[in-house]
Amino acid sequence: MKKKRLNLELSEEAYNQLEKLAEALGKNKAEILRTGLALYGIAEEEREKGRRLGVVEDDKVVKEILIP
Repeated sequence: MKKKRLNLELSEEAYNQLEKLAEALGKNKAEILRTGLALYGIAEEEREKGRRLGVVEDDKVVKEILIP
């Protein structure tokens, strides 16, 4: 698959969060962004079907994830 290069600006807060996630997960920043994009795509597909995304613990939804 051919790759494209992207140059973007992030707020300092967003950049710090990206660095923190990359370090905690042992991944590079590009991998974190690709995973985030994939998750966003799944969330959007489910929203289009009238479904919602959530965090579940012991069969109970403890947090709903809203995608604007």
